[in-house]
Amino acid sequence: MAFKVYNPKPLCAEAEKMLADAGVEIVKSSGPSKQDLLNDTADVDAAVIWLSPNKFDKEVIDNAKNLKLISRFGVGMEIVDVAYAQEKGIMVCNTPTSNGNAVAEHAIYLIMALAKNSKFVNQQIDAGEWNIIKKTSAVELGKSTLGVVGLGNIGKNVCRKALGLGMKVIGYDPFPSAGIPEEVTVTSDLNYLLANSDFVTMHTPETPQTIGMMGYEQFKLMKPTAYFVNDSRGKVVVQADLEKALEEGLIKGAGLDVFEEEPLPMDSPLRNKVNVIITPHYAGFTNGAVINTGLDVAQSILDVMNGGRPKYEIKKK
Repeated sequence: MAFKVYNPKPLCAEAEKMLADAGVEIVKSSGPSKQDLLNDTADVDAAVIWLSPNKFDKEVIDNAKNLKLISRFGVGMEIVDVAYAQEKGIMVCNTPTSNGNAVAEHAIYLIMALAKNSKFVNQQIDAGEWNIIKKTSAVELGKSTLGVVGLGNIGKNVCRKALGLGMKVIGYDPFPSAGIPEEVTVTSDLNYLLANSDFVTMHTPETPQTIGMMGYEQFKLMKPTAYFVNDSRGKVVVQADLEKALEEGLIKGAGLDVFEEEPLPMDSPLRNKVNVIITPHYAGFTNGAVINTGLDVAQSILDVMNGGRPKYEIKKK
């Protein structure tokens, strides 16, 4: 019998070919509901998981009687009950290195766009106003300090890019790992980072410990001239508190790729602010990152199909 894999969205052409050449049978999504997910995964050997409102929870795992592998297209595992899957003997993996550069680049893009007041400038140019030097100002990154919250693969990549721009960098992580550039001032005191940074960028996973870690009290600690950037997970920020901080001028502006609710509602007060730059949760979706991620997912499937274990298997805690 063919090795059956649930995958609701196409992978890159190279990854699709890898699976087809190996005789893998792809089960596509039959609909958006939880019941559709239960039906689609009932007899598959592996499942590719993308961001979705339907979590791969105990109900889905128990229903998938033949499941051997859950392979996450991306990094964040909040949509999968990893511990329960592992209890059931199911291997779980993600793609921790495939889109890290893309996400780090996007953070730097948001930082630079905020520093140069790009949204306001573009609006003025589109309105026919050219001589706007007296209406706005820009920030030199080489004279600024960046605070990086979370020093995992992406956070360390952001540090390296920021140092290349001449920025001073403070990094916060309660459990720092190896590979942090030596020029980075590492602290376990988030308040210190917030008070001393001109830009703060979030690079933490969504966990019970990180949900809501940036709220009103944290924004109060930031400089009124500082900017806030988030392309990690929306729930690490209390969005109403961010809106309040912007309204009260506690911070200068924000660059956001992720939100508590996605898509961002049309009536969100974040949409009409000239000092807020919004992108649609696409930081990790460059051409190169999509290919790399697809290849990693396909390889994890082939590894398990051939009796092995995926390269980026998440270890039991």
